[in-house]
Amino acid sequence: MPADAYHGLQAFRDELIGIAQTIDPATPSPEIRKPEQSRRRALARVFRLWADQVHGNLETIRSD
Repeated sequence: MPADAYHGLQAFRDELIGIAQTIDPATPSPEIRKPEQSRRRALARVFRLWADQVHGNLETIRSD
């Protein structure tokens, strides 16, 4: 894999994590209702899982 593509995937993973943190910050806002917070947490989990998959692929590429 070209180095540019590898670094692009790393940046993409960082963006996914940033999106997840924006959707579901570590300290939830008191004005967000529980059902809304639950939906946000579920959506953020999807982005974190996606980031984990990209990270796993990057680790595989790095070890090859």
